[in-house]
Amino acid sequence: MNYEFRAPGDAGKTPVFSESNVERTLSDYEASPASLRLALVMVALSLGMFLALVPFARQALPPANWFIPLYEPVIVMNDLITMTLLFGYFRLTRRSEILVLGCGYLYSAVMATVHLLSFPGVFAAAGLLGAGSQTTGYLHVFWHLGFPIAIIAYSFLKDKHRRVIRRGPPMAWALLVTLGCAALLSLLAVYATDLLPQMLRDNKYSSAFNIGRYGQWFVTGVALAVLLTRRSTSALDLWLAVVLSAWFFEIGLVAIFNAGRWDVGFYAGRFYSLLASSFVLIMLLNEHNRMYRDLASAQAGARTAAGLRESREVLRLALQAGRMGVFSWDLRERRAWWSPELEHMVGMAPGTLAPEPDALLNYVLPEDRDALREKIDDCFRNGVECSVDFRMRNARGDLLWASARGVAQYDEQGKPHQVFGVIADITDKKLGEDATAELEERFHTLANEIPQIAWMARPDGWVAWFNRRWYEYTGLAPEESEGWSWQSAYDPALRPLALERWRFSIATGAPFELVLPIKGADGKYRQFLCRAVPLRNADGNIIHWFGSNTDITAQSEAEQALKKADQRKDEFLATLAHELRNPLAPIRNASELLSRLSGLPHNVERALTIIDRQSRHLARLVDDLLEVSRITQGKVRLSKKRVSLVDCLTDALHAVEAALKQAGHEVSVHLGDDPLYADADATRIVQCFVNLLNNAIKFTPHAGTIEVYAGRSRGRAQVSITDSGVGIAPEHIKDIFGLFAQVTPALERSHGGLGIGLALVKGFVELHEGSVSASSRGLGQGSTFTVDLPLCEARVQEEPDVPLVSQEARLHPRRVLVVDDNLDAAASMVALLHEAGHEVREAHDGREALRAAFEFEPEVILLDIGMPEMSGLDVARELRRRVGLRRPRIIAVTGWGQESDRKLTRDAGFDFHLTKPVNHTELDVLLSMEPAPPRPPVRH
Repeated sequence: MNYEFRAPGDAGKTPVFSESNVERTLSDYEASPASLRLALVMVALSLGMFLALVPFARQALPPANWFIPLYEPVIVMNDLITMTLLFGYFRLTRRSEILVLGCGYLYSAVMATVHLLSFPGVFAAAGLLGAGSQTTGYLHVFWHLGFPIAIIAYSFLKDKHRRVIRRGPPMAWALLVTLGCAALLSLLAVYATDLLPQMLRDNKYSSAFNIGRYGQWFVTGVALAVLLTRRSTSALDLWLAVVLSAWFFEIGLVAIFNAGRWDVGFYAGRFYSLLASSFVLIMLLNEHNRMYRDLASAQAGARTAAGLRESREVLRLALQAGRMGVFSWDLRERRAWWSPELEHMVGMAPGTLAPEPDALLNYVLPEDRDALREKIDDCFRNGVECSVDFRMRNARGDLLWASARGVAQYDEQGKPHQVFGVIADITDKKLGEDATAELEERFHTLANEIPQIAWMARPDGWVAWFNRRWYEYTGLAPEESEGWSWQSAYDPALRPLALERWRFSIATGAPFELVLPIKGADGKYRQFLCRAVPLRNADGNIIHWFGSNTDITAQSEAEQALKKADQRKDEFLATLAHELRNPLAPIRNASELLSRLSGLPHNVERALTIIDRQSRHLARLVDDLLEVSRITQGKVRLSKKRVSLVDCLTDALHAVEAALKQAGHEVSVHLGDDPLYADADATRIVQCFVNLLNNAIKFTPHAGTIEVYAGRSRGRAQVSITDSGVGIAPEHIKDIFGLFAQVTPALERSHGGLGIGLALVKGFVELHEGSVSASSRGLGQGSTFTVDLPLCEARVQEEPDVPLVSQEARLHPRRVLVVDDNLDAAASMVALLHEAGHEVREAHDGREALRAAFEFEPEVILLDIGMPEMSGLDVARELRRRVGLRRPRIIAVTGWGQESDRKLTRDAGFDFHLTKPVNHTELDVLLSMEPAPPRPPVRH
């Protein structure tokens, strides 16, 4: 592709610029015709003055010592400036000939300086350097020989184009060599003048010095000839030729045609040389400035050309990337220009599409051709930009979609005479639009068939679309639903909450989820789970929201039914436990009372043991039933502290010691020395171990073996209980910890139990972030239960255990009031307390209890909760309210034992809560405690 952008009249005005222009110097820069003419004039004038002065060169003039310091410093300054300019060129180009020429000017400046300082009679009679009478003459010869030699070397090196690659040392060596030569020749002329031929006699040149006089003139002529024979047209060579010409004429006047010092040739040659060198320096600086102006202009032009090339390349890449082509029509001449990209789109090689405006119409499909012509003509008539999509088939037979945009230029009569435009291949876009339309149709079909309500919203929350299910359910019209109008279908009471949550999601991008009632077309509300998630683009910006409303009315009603059933189940279990504990309390009390009597017949003692064991078993079943209910509901709260699992296991073994003896089992205990400290609820852990031990005792035949092991493995505690019992079938292993799990049918079981003991173990162990597992080699092969619990790193200081009760505490008498509407429970408790030495009164309802409390003034009140007319809670509140009554210790003794019941007793002013049947050891501890100090009455 080749685009030309050239303004009329620009040709030839911009200097040529190339990569090498940045390294051009005056040695490469061509002298202008004006400079060439000025140089010829200068040489001609010099020649004329030389010829005019030669006849008078020997005429003597008075000595003028002031002339030398006026003339030579200017020469030195001119040489140093030129040297600096040349060394600058060398640093830029690294060309050896420039370095040699710069050293030549340095040599000339040094020799001129030494010549000035050694000239007799200027600063001192013999010069500042103490020179002899012929020192200055020889210095003049050495000076005027060295500079032409440098120009000869420059001329020969220039054709070889040698570059000094290394930086620094080559230039330093050149300077040292130049200064060394100048110093050596200066020393020879100043301090070894006696070794040289006599030069002057009475200020006149001697015949012996003619070799030096004519030698420098000859060398200068040779240098000029060598420079001119190179036919160089550079500005530097041109003005070097002028310098050498002036140098040649100066030597002729000063050393050839004059007689010696202080004659016309002496003065005229030096004055002429001063003017010539100054003029040449000025011209060199002028040429230098002109070169840099042209270079700057060339660089600007190059930047412009580079910008145009870059713009053309960007345009080419943009057209290729966008699959576009450009065109122009000249309607007057009926000519057209098509870009290579457009020709490629048509399937033709560049330059092969006919240069006619109608050439492209031949590729447009016939059914679109007339519409395209009509559209173009309409745009011409109305003077507007034309934009049209059409189909075309390229030369390869491919079907394309094209989009054309064009603008026309109009003449004075308003007729279009030129058109510029662009045509883009939009086939992929059209195919994508068709695919998108198909996907959108599929989406709407799917969305309208799902049972949920679906909707979409803009990033600002404006709802723009609902599926058909919304309109069917709500009976609203689209205009009543879009935007924010959907609020009318939601429950007014929850509408502010819905708006608040929705606006929060819009602001933060967080998903929206809320259960809301939506009113149907029948006016009834149903519960819907409303959800919405943001759909984001690749940059993470939200492009729209997609939401759904799922009717969960049936699920909500089922959940409510389950909650009510669960509540009724809890109430049933609590009532069942209460009703079972109430008859158990007098049975346990009577059993405890009889066990304290001595001299009972053997069969009576045996009956008491059976009653005590079975009542305890029944009480444990009731407790387990309530515990597993709390675990399944997540209502269990653990009281964790650092405890020794070995101590917990020891306590469990003591708790089942009587059962082990009765079963005749042999127990092997392996606890080791590691206390196995864990962050645990000691009561629950002991309960787990007791359940596992009872399980092993129950399912192991008489005189079996039980092995208990506790140890550490990989930083965790491993407690295992292995028995030689009935074992577990492999198919039952996975179900053994299930609630109410039994491995044999009910009619075949000879061992009691509800099948909840192992479920309790699993629940409590998992609450401690542990696990429990069972293994067995099969029926009749025994089984092993292993508890795995996390351990603590180190033991912390623990509070000492409080002894349960002492003998003195059990014998310390208290005034005790027993309040219970169950006459058997009250009577049996009174009898037990009387037997223990306490002074006891009893009451059977709330009002009787209040009267007895004021009359008897008890230290301890054992108060039942569930009583007719006035509950135990009301009695406790009334007792705490009355100021005059000495504060008693109120202990709840009740069949209600859930956490909610305990909270009620705490709030009512009870000090302790015991469940029936009462643990008499725990009761003795509470009775032995010293009375609490009086505190202000509780206000209700």
